[in-house]
Amino acid sequence: MSDSMRDSPGTSPEAISISFPDVSSAGDADFVAALVDIVQVAYSEAEEGIFVPGYQRTNSAEVARLIRDGQLAVACLKEGMKPVGCIMVRIISPDRGNFGMLALDAAHRGGGVGRQLVLFAEGSCRDKGCTVMHLELLVPTTFNHGSKERMQAWYMRMGYRIVQLAQFGQGYPALAPLLAGPTEYRIFEKALA
Repeated sequence: MSDSMRDSPGTSPEAISISFPDVSSAGDADFVAALVDIVQVAYSEAEEGIFVPGYQRTNSAEVARLIRDGQLAVACLKEGMKPVGCIMVRIISPDRGNFGMLALDAAHRGGGVGRQLVLFAEGSCRDKGCTVMHLELLVPTTFNHGSKERMQAWYMRMGYRIVQLAQFGQGYPALAPLLAGPTEYRIFEKALA
């Protein structure tokens, strides 16, 4: 998510409904396209300079699959049910949940909706028996990336701590050649109470 913590008036969490959409939503081309657009715009800002030009964070097939698999929580305006953000939520081991692909439409950032998406992901994993939440942050090492610095600070304020520095290419070998330069792959975790 790009600049979700900035001090701007975003949409209040009270105006938003967060849920895992019905699997039939995977066949709604407009719904899926709206989510793809939200993710692409957010990540084009949040990962500017990290990947080679033209890199696409997601596509319609991936978003539809995540919806069918019950792994994409979506924030929608209660009025009209227009999607304004999403977060991917997965169980990665019996006691660990993971979230990623956190993205919000720019008009809805800064009001606490991003935090609500993370809390929703944590609650979902906690309800499935997870005691730890895991997230990953890719950070360039040759320049200061303001968005990544803000994201790391925001995650840390939410209780996440760096537990490992890993090699991005080992976890994502198909994506490693698309990096524009050297990066540090930071693994964060938080105990779920």
